Amino acid sequence: MALALLVDAAVRSGTGNALLLAPWPLLVLWAVYVAGWGSDVRADESGVQVQNLLRRIWMPWSRVSKVTMRWQLEITLDDGHVVRCFGGPARSRPRRLAPGRVKEEVTESDDGIAALRKKRAEAQQTDAGVERSWDWTAIGVLAALLIWAAAAVALTR
Repeated sequence: MALALLVDAAVRSGTGNALLLAPWPLLVLWAVYVAGWGSDVRADESGVQVQNLLRRIWMPWSRVSKVTMRWQLEITLDDGHVVRCFGGPARSRPRRLAPGRVKEEVTESDDGIAALRKKRAEAQQTDAGVERSWDWTAIGVLAALLIWAAAAVALTR
């Protein structure tokens, strides 16, 4: 949609005006990306990485004491700290059925929480610590968009 708006602006008023308008829909697109797509949970044999908005937390399985599901995925560390995950697996439930339809079977392998617990159970124990960092790529894109927006405002006034 942002691309369609920018192409329309370029066709109707020229490339220069489209470049002055571009930061605003791109800032909205950036916010949608960070909130909806960028937040996720990735697990492998060494640990689990959680990204909530712009914050990243990597936890080795040896530091994870519990993986639960409340309103969202919650990972409890051995020091009692709870990491709540914005993006991540959810418990699978059978779907509602219309009359005359056959019930679907939900297997353990379809359940994302069970998959994380299985990886935790099969993990090698290490003495690594929890690492916290920022998503510098997304922060850099935000800074560039804000500078672009400030330049657009300065040029139009």
